[in-house]
Amino acid sequence: MSPWSALRAVVIFVYVFMLGPILITAAVSFNESNRSQFPPRGFSLQWWGRALSAEWVDPLWFSLKLGTITALISTLLALPLAFALARHRFPGRDAMVALTLGPLMLPALVTGVGLLQLFQYAGLREHIGFTALLVGHVVICLPFAVRTVAISLHTLPPNVELAAASLGASRWRTLLHVVFPLIKSGIVAGAVFAFVHSFTDVNLSLFLVRPGEVPITVKILGFLEFGFAPTLAAVSVITLLLPLVLVVIVERVTGLGDFIYGQRDRV
Repeated sequence: MSPWSALRAVVIFVYVFMLGPILITAAVSFNESNRSQFPPRGFSLQWWGRALSAEWVDPLWFSLKLGTITALISTLLALPLAFALARHRFPGRDAMVALTLGPLMLPALVTGVGLLQLFQYAGLREHIGFTALLVGHVVICLPFAVRTVAISLHTLPPNVELAAASLGASRWRTLLHVVFPLIKSGIVAGAVFAFVHSFTDVNLSLFLVRPGEVPITVKILGFLEFGFAPTLAAVSVITLLLPLVLVVIVERVTGLGDFIYGQRDRV
């Protein structure tokens, strides 16, 4: 077997390994019976109808709202943090880097337990729910936004800002009309990564929910106590498609792929 044939076989195996479970789950959602059987027995859309009922749409909408606000706050906080860490050297910078990027190394499970204890000991138990979830998700999503914005700043030629300043532009005008447009892809990438991470989180969310304010991931985990039903398969496919569609739309509109994989010629 030639090296290229071996490489092609490995790539096919990797794709089958990643996509196989997703395709099986999608197929199970069309079963006619209420049992998770593969290959599907019969064809029915009744489980998709149940997946679109209020029981599942409400937590799905809650997750979308939580993820959107988390992405917005994380991006707004990441901009000054990334500028400070990428452009300046000051006492305590290493500590700030550690605090900013620490959630990437600390398991979300530990962060969730810590935040739960913090809200209880601080007398803020009534804020457990959306507020606590928002705080926790911003903590675990902020590093993604900071890193992507910082990468964009590191790749920005310094001569661009000097040229704008030499032409009479103030610092704010240079920032708004030169720097931000050039690092737009990094900002958008950070927001998308933050949204997806928030939308798919379960480890932290499990400790900070309360009745009526439950993300879709925790709802799915609770439903698994009763077994894996075709309804859950349909819900899982929906929660997979929503972030995927978002990423595709953002990539088409902003050229997100250029930031991740480098510039490429567009036909």
